[in-house]
This record gives sequence, C-alpha cells and structure tokens, in this order.
Amino acid sequence: MPTQFPDNEEHLLLSFQTGDENAFNQLYTQFYPRFCFFASRLTGDRLIAEEIVQDTLFTFWKKKKDFPNFKAAKAFIYVSVRNACMNHLDKENRKAKKIKDLRIVTETTDQPVMQEIILAEVISELRNEVAKLPEQCAKVIRMLYEDEMKPQEIADELQITVSTVYNQKMRGISLLKKRLPAVSANLGMLLLLMNGIDRSL
Repeated sequence: MPTQFPDNEEHLLLSFQTGDENAFNQLYTQFYPRFCFFASRLTGDRLIAEEIVQDTLFTFWKKKKDFPNFKAAKAFIYVSVRNACMNHLDKENRKAKKIKDLRIVTETTDQPVMQEIILAEVISELRNEVAKLPEQCAKVIRMLYEDEMKPQEIADELQITVSTVYNQKMRGISLLKKRLPAVSANLGMLLLLMNGIDRSL
C-alpha cells in the first residue's frame, strides 16, 4: 500500500529529501502540469516544454537535500525552467524578440516572468478545484477545456444528452466561481488555458 502523506507541503518535502520515491512521485504529479504550462508560455512549444520540465525535475531529484523549505524548492524549479527556456530560444536563433524580452526581464524587474509564474499557479489551483467537482461535472469540464471536445462528442462518449453536457458545464462553472472568487471574472479565459499552452504564441 503506497505511503499516504499529510496535506502538508513541508512534510512531503522532508519525505522526498530522505529519498522516498513515492514522495517524489507525488511532487512530480503536483509540479509537472504547472511547470509545463509555464515553459509552454515561454517557448511556445509544448513538446520542448515537457522535455525541459522533465530534465529540471530530474535535477531537482539529484539536488533534493539542498532545499531548506518547500518555497525554496519551487523557486529553484521555476528559475531552472526559465533559464532552460532561454537557452532553448538562444539555440534556435529566436533571439529577436522573445529572448530580448526575457533578458530584459532577467536583468530588470522580472515582472513578465512573474506574471507567468502567477498564472501557472492559478491554473494549477484551478485544475485542483476541477478535480474536486462532482464526477460527471468534472469529466465534462475536462473534456470541454482540456481535451477541447465538442458537446456532441462528449454526449456520445458519456452516453448523455447534449443538454446534460451544457447543464454540467454551467454547474461546474458556477461551483468554480464560488470556490475561486478571486479569479471568477476571468474564469472562462483560465479554463481555456487548462490544456497547457496559449495558442496565441
């Protein structure tokens, strides 16, 4: 039976630092989606983003004893992912605008990258709240926004009516707005970003 960790990030980090692979797997599950989203926003390439995050998390495992707390561990991953994204853009000769903007960010205020970090954290929290919705409601939200399926396709797969799909969608959005009041005004946009990449990049 797998180890059950308390809902406490510091305890989870301590277990990870002792070499507990189950703790690493839990951290990997928690970190991977948000950092892939962050890297995708910077590179515009989801596959490259996934590769960067996988490499970074492998380094994170090797350096596991170096972090005094959970906040420091998360900061290390964000900085490492950001730097790897910049290196990738350099190698691909896409310096003209993106790398210039990122270097300005690094040398001055870091504000644009901080905005992407905040967005990645919000998207991660949104995914967590979607997972807590009633089962069918959560399925409909994921299929609509993560899998980008059409209502009729969802109805066919779940063997429900299209009207039920719409009802579950509205129910889910209503519940999410109540649970995440700080982002309720922008919830629609955030849901569209749940598939991990901004298609405008």
